[in-house]
Amino acid sequence: MSAADPPRDTLAELDDYASGLMPETEADAFEEDLFARAALGAAPEAEFVERLRRAVEWVNQRGPFKVGNTRADIDAVLTSGLKVVFVDLGDGTAPVDIPPIAPDLDLFTYRLGVDLRGYDFVDVVVESPSGDFIKRFRDVAYDPGDGALYGMCEAPLARISFGRGTVISKVMAGRGAERQLIAAFETRPRG
Repeated sequence: MSAADPPRDTLAELDDYASGLMPETEADAFEEDLFARAALGAAPEAEFVERLRRAVEWVNQRGPFKVGNTRADIDAVLTSGLKVVFVDLGDGTAPVDIPPIAPDLDLFTYRLGVDLRGYDFVDVVVESPSGDFIKRFRDVAYDPGDGALYGMCEAPLARISFGRGTVISKVMAGRGAERQLIAAFETRPRG
């Protein structure tokens, strides 16, 4: 590589290689280079991907990577020995104050009291009170027993999400191409 060549994006190359997008003629040379550099401890992209894989595996075992949980998922973590808090956000008719999240908390779990049974899809759109977009959760699963939305997130993420100020979470659901607002939940940090 000369000084005029752009720097290599080895993480993107590794992604292309692992996903099969890299042409086979390039893949063989990439693989040889990757393994040679890894043997010398000079493949930070491979180390990063392995650390990420392990972290994702650890989080996934606890359940928060699912987009929507069931009451049984919540009950399982509540009795797991982890430090878990559960907050019922009601039915969306009144704002809910979120208590401070303890420093030693593992998981923050919650329930949105809606009945989504019979809908083909559910999205949750999170906005600021002024309507500025924050995040969209697509294809959220709901509990088949009561139709409610249950969720959980790791405590550090909950501190960021629920500590940022008042947010509005709009539950949108529909059948086919139809979409409608089912409920809007206002949460705000307490204390």
